[in-house]
Amino acid sequence: MDHRMSDNELRKAIRTLRERADAAHGRHDESAAEDIERTIRAYQDEMATRL
Repeated sequence: MDHRMSDNELRKAIRTLRERADAAHGRHDESAAEDIERTIRAYQDEMATRL
């Protein structure tokens, strides 16, 4: 079964991940921040394909 997040779930995930990326930057953990931001971009791309 292919579970796709709803638009609202994607928006919430992006907000949560943005907070985590910002926190990682605050801890100077650039590797973690980059990984999180990669996921954010993937979710944003998914949102863009739905428009």
